Amino acid sequence: SITMENGTTLTSSGNTPSMRLPRKYILSNEPKIWVAARGACEDAGLHLAKVRNPDEVEEMNSAIIYFLGEADSSWKTWNANNWIWLGGSDKEEEGVWKWLDGDMVETWDMPWREGAGKDNAKFRNGKEGQHALAISRWGEFDDSFHNNKKRMRPFACQCPGS
Repeated sequence: SITMENGTTLTSSGNTPSMRLPRKYILSNEPKIWVAARGACEDAGLHLAKVRNPDEVEEMNSAIIYFLGEADSSWKTWNANNWIWLGGSDKEEEGVWKWLDGDMVETWDMPWREGAGKDNAKFRNGKEGQHALAISRWGEFDDSFHNNKKRMRPFACQCPGS
């Protein structure tokens, strides 16, 4: 296990030594809202992860299994353990997705969850909408509530230089 400077502990799920160690991502199984996950990565000198192409989706899926273990078949689709926070947001302008470093999230036919990309603020009495990017264990992307305590999830930090 690795303990980051901010006290967050990252632990391997105990997979076999034959599994390839992820190079780009470090995941935490400590559930946080997106805003807090962003802060935890930054406190460690990292940033919430970017997933920029299908190869990185595959690497993220490997990292999820390595750090968090296999999914439990009893979990429903929206179980927090099935979704991992990434560093994408459309908070500045609805529908314009950017990574936290300001780079645009390229479309490359990202596999969005059906119905994703709709800001549901109107259904929450005008409260803040869905502005945070998450990836599922099966590789779909979704926009979710970035500052809602009901949306506490594991998160992925990007390793330096990747």
